[in-house]
Amino acid sequence: MFTLPNVSIEEPIEADGVAMVSVNDERVQQLARRHRRFSMYLNRFTSEFGQQVAPSLILVRADKFDQYRTVEALAGFRDAIAISTIPYSWAHVLRYENNHNIKYANWFSFYPWVVDKKYEGLVMQSMAQTGWHEVKAMKGQTSPGISHMSLPAKEIDKALLPALLDRWVARFGSPNPSKRETSLFRSLNMALSAAMLPGNVEVTIFDLGRSIALWVSAFEILTKEGTCDAVYKLLEGTKWNLSDNAVPIYEPHKYKPGQPKRPLPVWLYGAMNHARNDFIHGNPIDPMRLIVEPGKRPLHLYTSLLYRMALTSFLDLKPPPMVKRDDETEYDAHWRHMHEFGWFQSNIEAGISTVMFTQEEYRKMRQGKVDSARARSRHKPV
Repeated sequence: MFTLPNVSIEEPIEADGVAMVSVNDERVQQLARRHRRFSMYLNRFTSEFGQQVAPSLILVRADKFDQYRTVEALAGFRDAIAISTIPYSWAHVLRYENNHNIKYANWFSFYPWVVDKKYEGLVMQSMAQTGWHEVKAMKGQTSPGISHMSLPAKEIDKALLPALLDRWVARFGSPNPSKRETSLFRSLNMALSAAMLPGNVEVTIFDLGRSIALWVSAFEILTKEGTCDAVYKLLEGTKWNLSDNAVPIYEPHKYKPGQPKRPLPVWLYGAMNHARNDFIHGNPIDPMRLIVEPGKRPLHLYTSLLYRMALTSFLDLKPPPMVKRDDETEYDAHWRHMHEFGWFQSNIEAGISTVMFTQEEYRKMRQGKVDSARARSRHKPV
């Protein structure tokens, strides 16, 4: 069992006997009724200002405990959920200027203290120390600097998450997982670190550069070669539906005269890779190093969206079998199904395309005050 004090999940997420649930889930309530100290534990979490909050928990069914008991397996389950949430939230930031979603992995951090297996006290084992204490003495607290948030089902990428959970079962439910499944969860582990807040009030451009470097590593782990060009090919290996992202008119990092030009997402990843080299190798850094032309947007806002599309290619993400409702025709069911699945990628792609426009230009386009074709014509390929 692990506790996530920063987030309250509204609907359970489950795969092969492992589930992320709220404190109101009947399975949690049964444990609370059976174990007084566990019930006390659940009610001792507050914000840094003393406001009581309801944590989420990751539970493992008894018959699956030996199979999924490792920290790596349970962290991998959490990573799949986090990476199905964070890019979609950033898409809403860029597309709709909605800043009230879960944008960083800190919301999915595990709390170090948990009730022991006999439900008698608290245990903690971290890289720093181990400990035991009484439940009644605990004053559980959310991570300072981030507000406790709810996670409704509509804010989770339902096209991506089922595919990741299928691979999670293949990776951790098998004694001999494939190298491909192992690489996927190594990449998700790196992506989770990349998605953490790069700093709090003391954040600097170098913190942002380090975060970009971690994202680049997450991309590279998905490829056999681990090179910039291999990631370019991975990004080109999925179907881009938005024309802004599909037209090959850009010269990405490491482009040589005479080579074929590449689409916008490849150019954007090339900018990430180039920035990673500058920051990690200690090259001189201009204060505007992470501002991307032509839209003058910060480069680090686009890292998780591109990663989602790299996963789309890696997983060969396709719609699941259609389930027809009783009141639908086959035609209506088909288009509803395609819309529900494609809605998530369409938001991700639209978010990526905002790099071409300033925030003010994109806001006017969204409001219909400026024709998108006219605004786009003012920008030459980068």
